[in-house]
Amino acid sequence: MITAIVITLLLIIIYLLYPLWLCAFSVAEPQKDGEECEIDGVSLILITLNGEKFLNEKINFLIKELSRFENKELIIIDDCSTDETSKIINCFKDDSEVRIIQKKVVKGIPDSMNLGVKLAKYNNIVFCDQRQTIHKNALKRLLSPLADANVGAVSCLISSYDNRKSVSFIRMYENYLKSLESRSGNLIGVYGPFYALRKENYIPIPEDIILDDLYLSLKILPEKQIVMAQQCIVTDTRFGHLYDYNRVKRYLNGFLQILKDRELMRNLSIKQKVMLIWHKYLRLLIPVFVFFDIIAALILFSYGALFLIMFICLMLIAVFSFVLNSFKSEILSFVRINIFYIIAFVDILKSNLFVKK
Repeated sequence: MITAIVITLLLIIIYLLYPLWLCAFSVAEPQKDGEECEIDGVSLILITLNGEKFLNEKINFLIKELSRFENKELIIIDDCSTDETSKIINCFKDDSEVRIIQKKVVKGIPDSMNLGVKLAKYNNIVFCDQRQTIHKNALKRLLSPLADANVGAVSCLISSYDNRKSVSFIRMYENYLKSLESRSGNLIGVYGPFYALRKENYIPIPEDIILDDLYLSLKILPEKQIVMAQQCIVTDTRFGHLYDYNRVKRYLNGFLQILKDRELMRNLSIKQKVMLIWHKYLRLLIPVFVFFDIIAALILFSYGALFLIMFICLMLIAVFSFVLNSFKSEILSFVRINIFYIIAFVDILKSNLFVKK
């Protein structure tokens, strides 16, 4: 019991030391980040599925952003939507700089990405999701770092404030970590809703890949830098509202899939592997250890005051963590997500341990 608590505390301390390690050993010359853009020729790929609530406003916004470039195109790829998406996107079919692709069968995001890059006329590729709100002048700010030949991909920044102006400390901390990674050109995973890369650096993504943005980032990193354009801001839905059990389980399966890809891991430098494990994987263990520590303390506290004290301390740590990371109305959402996460973790572990051979 005591050993498990010590391991949990060590995991938390090690995870919290990550930004200090980045500051001490992983900081290079800061990347330029502004509106000035020395490149031209942009193929913006908008991937959509049942996005009728977002598309009209989103497409008009993207066309306006693209108007700042002389050579540009907007490629809209619909992954066989069943709502009014087809009707909305076809309203733009007469625009000579808009290309509409409507797939007959749902094949997923990687297939749409591969198709979009294959059809793109220009070397500067931008991927865009349908839901998020993009701030004005974001496209130029996103593309500007690609003027540096050493940069292979650029991520947006997802605002710490959601579309209801509520702050998320989870996103705030994640943005802080990514900003430190970006300064060394080793951003471990772009933000998927809006990012740019050169066509020459794109690697076709297998259709079964779950975390396509992380997979593509890790494919690019061995050869080119990946940075974050911190003035290219995107606003999303409240963090806690995005995750249900199926999404959490899919997220965990995606991380396991990345870890099992030996070729992908082998091509990363030692520093990049350390950053990947430290940033993305270590934090996945902490809620599981905290949960089992609490359960063990709850079972054993009747055997002595020491276990009762341990149980109370663990509960206080858990409550403090919820308050610190969730803030007011997000507390219940944060608890719900972690419950989903623990159940999914056990389910995936069971499936991998007892898989039929």
